[in-house]
Amino acid sequence: MRIFYSVDVHGAETVWRKWISAIGIYDCDCLMLCGDLAGKALVPIIDYGKGYSKSGYFGREVKLKTEEEMVDWETKLANGGVYSCRIDKKELEDLKKHPEKVDAIMKEQVVARMRHWLELLCEKIDTSKIMSIVMPGNDDPLELDEAIKEYADRGIHYPTDKILKLEGHELLSHEYVTPTPWDTPRETDEEGMARMLEEKASWLKEDVHNSIWNIHCPPKDTDIDLAPQLDKDLKVASGAGGVEMVHVGSQAVRDAIEKHQPMLGLHGHIHESSGFSFIGDTLCINPGSEYGEGLLRGFIVELSPEKVEKYWKIQG
Repeated sequence: MRIFYSVDVHGAETVWRKWISAIGIYDCDCLMLCGDLAGKALVPIIDYGKGYSKSGYFGREVKLKTEEEMVDWETKLANGGVYSCRIDKKELEDLKKHPEKVDAIMKEQVVARMRHWLELLCEKIDTSKIMSIVMPGNDDPLELDEAIKEYADRGIHYPTDKILKLEGHELLSHEYVTPTPWDTPRETDEEGMARMLEEKASWLKEDVHNSIWNIHCPPKDTDIDLAPQLDKDLKVASGAGGVEMVHVGSQAVRDAIEKHQPMLGLHGHIHESSGFSFIGDTLCINPGSEYGEGLLRGFIVELSPEKVEKYWKIQG
């Protein structure tokens, strides 16, 4: 079995389409996109009632006079992982006064784009022959899960509540991370992470050393959990030596891998740490992410029933 594994698309339409296209380029048997599917920003397109609308993002403001220009701008935003909504001046003032309405619109847009993406996936590949696994991550609202589950009867696998099989290997999946500065929807402390992982490890029925652990949070003190040090204002701290990198992975994830020694660890979450590390005999990989630039990063992993035969990183 040849797996194409990618992470942290964060709403970027271009990256999702490239992920789907990988099936034809690399002749894969399984597509996995796991963790942080949703984007992080909602941009209004404001109708001023004078024959034009205004919007702004990517460090610039645009004036949109035709429907074609509006659609083109919406496409640019979607490709960069951004959601948009068309509103007038009155609606803008109302949203400024009611942030809960902004949150509701954002969640609606997240779910709508997820359904659109899953429709594309079903349209472009034969999900009865190509295993397709789509998993949320810590940044994703809980409403996203139900959208994925809606496509179960069309061959899309939601993996976090069950054990799946890949070429005879049991696949354990977990979307939570340890605390971040941004208080995202799916976080737990190290004790909670350890408890969750032990519970899911108990679901495994076969040899744990032959299992695959798809855990969004990477293990601590590896080459795949390094992120820039942040100051008290959550800005990247740098000095004479440049940006300081620190280990931000989970000790509980590392402890669980050291204890159980699964065959393979699939991780993400830390965009800057594309690469691989070994913890004992366990190969742990993180493709990293540059979704904002429209760059798809991934790992191809070839499995036999006994082991990982080959693995290599791709981007494009």
